[in-house]
Amino acid sequence: MAVPQQLLQQLLALDESVRLEIAHTLLKSVDTPTDIDEAERERLYAALERSIEQADRGETVPFDDVMAALRAKRTARATR
Repeated sequence: MAVPQQLLQQLLALDESVRLEIAHTLLKSVDTPTDIDEAERERLYAALERSIEQADRGETVPFDDVMAALRAKRTARATR
């Protein structure tokens, strides 16, 4: 079943922090069993919450900086 276009437009019009919260809630609702235990799952959710809070405060890393760091890691691995 496809998501109605009107609903998608309404969701995309929301602030980023609200969209992140909705996405997190939706992902939790379809969470399937994995090989991680409940304690690890809680640590992961806590890390996600911290990341969302950091983004809400504007504490983000510029895209170009992230890409430069990833490229440097790839280069370093290739030269091993």
